This record gives sequence, C-alpha cells and structure tokens, in this order.
Amino acid sequence: MSQSVKVNRHADILIGPHQISLDITNKCNLRCLHCYNASGENLIVDNELSDEEVLKFIDDISQIKLYNFCFCGGEPLLRKDLLIQCAKKLKSNGIHMISMVSNGILMTKETVNQLKEAGIDRVQISLDGASPCTHDRLRNKAGSFEKTIQGIKNLLEAGFDPNFAFTPTSFNIDEFKEVYNLLVSLGVKTGELKTQPLMLLGRADKNLEQIQATDLQYRRLVKELLKLNETSKGLKVAWGDPIDHLIRFRTVIKHCVDNCVVLANGNVVLSPYIPLVVGNIRKHSILEYWNNGLGNAWEYNIPRELAKNIVNISDMNKEFENIPKVIAEESLYIDLIDDDLDDLDALYN
Repeated sequence: MSQSVKVNRHADILIGPHQISLDITNKCNLRCLHCYNASGENLIVDNELSDEEVLKFIDDISQIKLYNFCFCGGEPLLRKDLLIQCAKKLKSNGIHMISMVSNGILMTKETVNQLKEAGIDRVQISLDGASPCTHDRLRNKAGSFEKTIQGIKNLLEAGFDPNFAFTPTSFNIDEFKEVYNLLVSLGVKTGELKTQPLMLLGRADKNLEQIQATDLQYRRLVKELLKLNETSKGLKVAWGDPIDHLIRFRTVIKHCVDNCVVLANGNVVLSPYIPLVVGNIRKHSILEYWNNGLGNAWEYNIPRELAKNIVNISDMNKEFENIPKVIAEESLYIDLIDDDLDDLDALYN
C-alpha cells in the first residue's frame, strides 16, 4: 500500500459495511429515456462478473453479517437463477435484509414465488405513470405498463410489501397523485412511493429536451407530496435527493461511511455519480478493501475534490477539464490499496 493509512476513527469498530449494493448486471430488457447509467448499452455490459465471480463475492460478504444487501442493475431478473442462488446463500448466512430493484416486467407469479422462497425481503418497482401513455413513453417500450402492473399484483399476492419509484419528467410529473391512487387501488397498504429529481446522467442527459420537467412542475410536485403525506395512512410518499450523500460523505460523516457499491464489472465505487473507481473485486476482495480503509475513504483528497464539483442536480452533467464524464467515459481508477487517493496530481494529470 503506497499511501499512508488513515486513522479509521469510527470505521475501525466495524468488521464491514452495513449495506452493500451490487449491480448484478447492467443488461436490461428496456431502454428507458431517463436511465442514469444507460443500462443495456453502457461501458460495462461486455465485461460483467461471471457467475463464479459473483458467488465468490457473496461468499466473502457472507462473513460480515450485513444489515442490508441490494441487487441492482440493469434489470436483475435477467440473471434470475444467479440472483436466487446468491439470495439463498445470503439468507442462510444471516443477512438481515435482502432487497432488489426491478422494472417489474419479469415478475411473473412463478418468479415472485421463487424470490420469496429464496429469501428476498423487499422489492422496489418503478412505476412512472398512471397509464400506458406515460409509463410506456418513458420506459421506451409499448406494453411495459401492463406487465409492470401485473408484476405488482403478483408481488402483493405472494405477500410482498413493495416499495415504488417514480421518475418525474415533463410529461408524467402531474400524474404523481394518480400513480399513488392507482397503487392504493391495487391493494398497496404499506411501503413507500419515492420520487426525486431527474438525474442528468446517461440516457437522461441525452434526452433532456424531451423529458426534463420545469421548476414550476417540480414545485407543484413537492406541494402534492406534502398534501399526500398529511392524509396518507398507509403507503407513504418520500422525496429523495441524489446529491445529498455527496455532501454528507465528504463532510460530516467522512470518517465512517458504512455502505458501498459494487458495479457489474466488479468495480468498487464510493458513489455512482462521480467518475472514480477505488478498486475492483477481481483484484482484491471486498473485505481487503474494507480492512484497508474503504469505510473512511472519503477522508482522502481525490473523492472529496470530485464531489465538490456536484452541489446540485444541474451540476451532474457538467463537463470538467481533464475529468471523465460519468457513465459516458471510463472513470478514473485509483486503487484504495495499491495507489494514493490523496495524490491530487493523479487526478489532474
């Protein structure tokens, strides 16, 4: 390890992170107009971890008794058999919560029952409109709305309490209340319907002219959220801020960040919204990275310097000299174990 080891302070009491998310694949059965990581056609899809590499990763993290593990993507169900095998391993090793995100299209009754049996605890489904007209337009595929609604029905029938994500755009943002009412009419009694500003990365960046909502539309959405929260007794609504962690992680909690993200090619990132990779599980195990300071990696100069460039949503798609553009270009690779995350010369040269 070429750099001086930072004092872990709070992170040293943890044997590993509390939460890990894994993009089990970036392949996808949709080409959504807003997809921040351009699933199905990004720089990762042709270099994904093999089944054996994923299972080795699962074996490694099973040693640390995570609170939560999330299967992300892409569409995770495109690797359903592997996902189920991993979930069973995690559950048998005492992982508290196993979750996944999905577009819902492949949530057949058989698949839902398999997920339940494997130990999946929580599923998040994306629903971006109250009708095929809006949902299918954003999802860029006719028929996706009906399949997603059926998938939600199948999850409810199997005893899941799903969460839901709604991406606001210029043409669907005024349907948020209708989406809420639709979910309630389907029998959703608990869980959360979450929305947040459009992330200006990947395909969203390319399609901004046709999908970006106005400030006035966002103000109306926030008012609707507040009204729903005042009257809701079951399904909750929430507003997310994708930029929030970039501020908190580099300032108030930089000494101990207890979650990590592993991309489909094994890259370990501190945030998917900055162009920095701090390791790869093909090179060192996730436990080696944790034991060498992953929990307090935000104390180093390079992550903090990159995060300073993004203080609001409009900064997400800005271009900075000598710094790769997130998703569109290969990220900087500065290995936490083998390189120096304090060396700002490595960032700008």
